[in-house]
Amino acid sequence: MKHKVTANAHHSHPLRRHRVHAHNYRPGTPPGSLETFSTAGSTAVPPARISLLRYGKKGVIEEQREFAIRDYQAAATSAADIAWLHLQGLPAPEQLQVLSAKFELHPLALEDVLHRETRSKIEAYAAQQFIVLNYLYQDQAGELSVGMISIFLGKNYLISINDGPDDFFEPVRRRIHNAGKLCEHGSDYLLYALADIIVDSGFSLLEALGDRLEALEDEILDNPGREARNKIHCIKRELVQMRRVWWPQREVIATLMRDDGHFLSDITRLYMRDCYDHCVIVIDFVETYRDMASNLLDTYLSVVNQRMNDIMKELTIIATIFLPLMFITGLYGMNFDTESPWNMPELHWRFGYFYVLGVMAVVVMGMLIYFRRKRWL
Repeated sequence: MKHKVTANAHHSHPLRRHRVHAHNYRPGTPPGSLETFSTAGSTAVPPARISLLRYGKKGVIEEQREFAIRDYQAAATSAADIAWLHLQGLPAPEQLQVLSAKFELHPLALEDVLHRETRSKIEAYAAQQFIVLNYLYQDQAGELSVGMISIFLGKNYLISINDGPDDFFEPVRRRIHNAGKLCEHGSDYLLYALADIIVDSGFSLLEALGDRLEALEDEILDNPGREARNKIHCIKRELVQMRRVWWPQREVIATLMRDDGHFLSDITRLYMRDCYDHCVIVIDFVETYRDMASNLLDTYLSVVNQRMNDIMKELTIIATIFLPLMFITGLYGMNFDTESPWNMPELHWRFGYFYVLGVMAVVVMGMLIYFRRKRWL
């Protein structure tokens, strides 16, 4: 039952439900609207942090960790240079409006970015390609949450928007600083690098889940209590959430792999095959773990039933042993006339009480030996 992908396991936590925020879909809202609606008790969300990384075949040309979109100058980028704008956090409508003005982004795509309820998908527009990839992460409470990364792919630029709390694209930045293969290709290869990290982020969750399933199997066999049952149901809900997030993600990668447009080169499509293989592996793990979780539930029920049967067998044996003893004590507990010649002669024996105790002991030992030979004990 070993399915190792990384090292550490985590305890079982209740799954955070993925709720649809009704205020994002208020009836009558025009398509492509960037209007937001506050709800009672909601708190203001700070604007996204923006970073700019401009690079060419020789490496990094410009990098700004705190960047204002209004300062972006497309003319400063040559035909061979790539500009990567990354927004960490949920962008404010004003930031999206500036992005739309600078890069001519489609309003329907911007609406998907703002409302955060979009499943993984890919849309092709005239000036760019819009990709949404969802991923799973554990928040500070240890609960499973869904993050969304929106990507706009243009000819010599890429815009990535991560509404989650953590930026896990730092390895890609290091590769660019080291002037690796990323610098030799266009923005489409940068898209592959980001998609590969998003897909591979699922392996750590699957590794931890595999360790939990392994530990849970031992717990069920040793102590199948109510807590073990709750852990099984929690894992099954997490697996449902994983499948809901990662299955559309695989479809998006498959579409990119078969892209016949002008956004992805042949080299990038070749590398997308490897990313698609990782998606298939992730889905296979999810399906395998779903079967394992179902088997654990069956094992739990079988162990509980077996324990109940063992308890009933022990109680039945105890009751069966005491049955003849109750007959003997009941027989000699009858009150008759001790002067009658037809009375029990044992009542006049000097050591009759010890004789009866001896008979009862012999009966118990005989029954235990009989049960042992019948393999009932």
